[in-house]
Amino acid sequence: MLDYPIKVMKSLFEVFYQPGKLFESLPERRGAWVVPMIAGIIVMVIITALTVNLIGMREIMRQRLATSNLSPEQLQAAMANADKPVQVYVSYAAAAIATPLTLLVVAGVLTAFGMMTSRTPKFGSMLAMVCLSFFPYWLVTGAMAAAIILATPDRSSLDVNNIVATNIAAYVDRNTVSKGLYSLLGSLDALSFSLIWLLAYGFAKLTKASVFFGLMAIGLLWAFYVIMKMGASLLF
Repeated sequence: MLDYPIKVMKSLFEVFYQPGKLFESLPERRGAWVVPMIAGIIVMVIITALTVNLIGMREIMRQRLATSNLSPEQLQAAMANADKPVQVYVSYAAAAIATPLTLLVVAGVLTAFGMMTSRTPKFGSMLAMVCLSFFPYWLVTGAMAAAIILATPDRSSLDVNNIVATNIAAYVDRNTVSKGLYSLLGSLDALSFSLIWLLAYGFAKLTKASVFFGLMAIGLLWAFYVIMKMGASLLF
């Protein structure tokens, strides 16, 4: 009875050293998305908890509102709410909800792209591939962020929106560039590109399409995300 759960748990490690073989086996695995999705949610909630408790909700709110267009009264009210426990719980809940929603949306879009190939994958298999691809990305970035936070004496000096400096924005003064450009530079991230490649590789393995087609599908999805993030940074 324990063989199946152990096999599913093993997949969380296989994605690091034999992703091709793992992705090819997904159509034969029932419910292969459940464990990696739960693992992803746990990792993201832990990252949120570490950030909130080690940096502080008030400092996080201060940085997020630093470039906002709120009035002084609105800023004061927002900072006052930052000290309330409910704000911390809302942050945990947001991480727990946003994680599976992200995975479901990405899997849904890639399933639609998969219909253009000779081997249309089932949504469950695509969701499993997406969950497994995101897991190492979240785990590595989370571990790096935790190490940086713990090793920094003055944690208020950290940019809570860009703790892991693997993107171009980390080396640019955000006060000298526009919000949209800063958002774009923040998306040019080495770890994100490794995630894009793994998703494209997994897509190719499931659909029997070329990795190039997978990169094109993931690239279009990534470009849409970047544009939406740039627009949000300009509006809010």
